[in-house]
Amino acid sequence: MWLTKQIILHGGIILLVGLLCGAPLGSAVVRGKSEETVRAWRVAHSSLVMGGILLLVLAGVLVHLQLSASALALLVWAFIASSYAFAVVLPLGAYYGRRGLTSKPPFMNRVIYFGNMIGAIGLLVGTVVLLWGAYGAL
Repeated sequence: MWLTKQIILHGGIILLVGLLCGAPLGSAVVRGKSEETVRAWRVAHSSLVMGGILLLVLAGVLVHLQLSASALALLVWAFIASSYAFAVVLPLGAYYGRRGLTSKPPFMNRVIYFGNMIGAIGLLVGTVVLLWGAYGAL
C-alpha cells in the first residue's frame, strides 16, 4: 500500500530530525545554557522522536481501519503535515528562544505560532479520522 510506505518513510525522517535535536540539547546542557534553552531543546528532541514513532506505529494500524481511500489519505497526510510543521518550528523555537504560544511579535514568534497551529490542527484532524476508522472497524 502506497500510503503505508509514505508514512513509514516520513516517520523515519521525523524520527531522524528528532534524534538530531539531541545534539543541541546535549550541547546546551554541557555549556550550562539557561533552563529555558535546555527545556526548549528537550521538547524538540523528545516531541519529534515521539512524533516519528507515532507515524511508524500508524503504518501498522492503517490496515485495521475501516476508511475510504480519501479518508485514509486525509489521515496519513494530516499526520505527515503536522509532523513536518513541528519538525520545523520546534527546533526553530529552541534556536531563537521563542515558544510561539501566541501570535504576538516578533516575526519569528509568529512563524513558530503558525507552525504550531498547523501541527495541532493536523494532529486533531488525523486523530478524528483515526477514531472514525477504528470505530468503523469494530
